[in-house]
Parts: sequence; C-alpha cells; structure tokens
Amino acid sequence: MPTPTELRAEFERRVLQLPDVSVGLWKDADLVCIFYGENELAHFHGETVLDLRLSPKIIREEKLSRLVSTRIHPQRSQNSRWIGVELETWDDIDVLVQLVRRGCVEVR
Repeated sequence: MPTPTELRAEFERRVLQLPDVSVGLWKDADLVCIFYGENELAHFHGETVLDLRLSPKIIREEKLSRLVSTRIHPQRSQNSRWIGVELETWDDIDVLVQLVRRGCVEVR
C-alpha cells in the first residue's frame, strides 16, 4: 500500500508533464496548488484531497460525488465549480491527471 506522500509525489510528477501546468504554493500560504498558466486549477487539502475547479458539465459527466467537498468545505454550494477528489490509490492518479487535463481545456 503506497503512502500518501508517495501518491502525491507521483501525481505531481505526472501532472507536471502537462503543457503549461505548474505546482507551487499559493501566495504566502502553505497551500500547494496546481496552476495552468497563471490560473489556479486545484489545490490540496492535506496529502490526500485535491480540490479541483471544474465545470458543472465535467462534474456530471465524470459522476463526481460532492461528499468529499462537503467534508472539506461544509458550507460550499452544491452548485460550486470546486469539487474535492481523494487521492488514495495508484489508480486515482490517472483519474486526477485526466481531470486536471480537462480543467486546463476549460481555462483556455
């Protein structure tokens, strides 16, 4: 079973292969973010939850659950473009990289 640190490191390695994607800290905070160009596309809550900004269409198409979002942001609207997705297994990395890729297309 991989550790959360191993999973996150591999996710970051893979997501950095996408064009114009970078990983860095949000301003002066310890919040690790995924950027597409200058735009924040996602950020981590701890080691295992990625909070992604996606269109309602992508959220529906991917059948993403709002349960994780409710846990990390209890007051968040059910119509929010932000949705939390867990990173718990090697297979989750593929899913998250694909979601980041789709998010990049929206930002263009």
